[in-house]
Amino acid sequence: MGVILSEKVQQPLPPQNLAAAAPGGAAVVEPPLLVQDFTLTSQSGQPLSLSELRGRPVLLFFGYTHCPDECPLTLADFTQVKSQLGDLGEKIHFLLISVNGERDTPSVVADFLWRFDGSFVGMTGDPDSLRQLGKQFGLMFEAVVLGNDGSQRPATNQDENYFVSHISPSFLIDQDGYLSRVFFYGTKAVVIASNLRQFLDME
Repeated sequence: MGVILSEKVQQPLPPQNLAAAAPGGAAVVEPPLLVQDFTLTSQSGQPLSLSELRGRPVLLFFGYTHCPDECPLTLADFTQVKSQLGDLGEKIHFLLISVNGERDTPSVVADFLWRFDGSFVGMTGDPDSLRQLGKQFGLMFEAVVLGNDGSQRPATNQDENYFVSHISPSFLIDQDGYLSRVFFYGTKAVVIASNLRQFLDME
């Protein structure tokens, strides 16, 4: 399913454009939106900027290592996508940005990604930097504690058992740094691979 978001412009992705596409589908961003460059800490502990990944498309996912379901499932899908693409899979950066920088240190992110594919790129940062970055993509992240009655409250520094509330699309950024497609959680790996194959054929 396509969503028209109409020449390339420099502006954040409006949240309503994410909600306009059905879950489990892919949204085409037209015109593509320039992603403002950002610098976080890579899984090697060194600063890494989005601009350093230019030259190859980036498939970006915001998640965290203690995520119980959507994050590991999405990364498992990434491994399937890369496998289905064959040699073309080497032309894409698969990138995880942690939304839980306080817990996800570079080494924790590195260990987590090795469970899926050693070539995947990971980034983490402080909460303020991650919140600002999320706004570019129309996303908000919040650490919450789930009560026994199903209620939620914001987590505090004293809480150890919490999860990070976030929506889980994946974003395709082209080799020039423009957001091109959004894949919503539940999109099958074969659909993502087909979209990426078509995208690479157009390059």
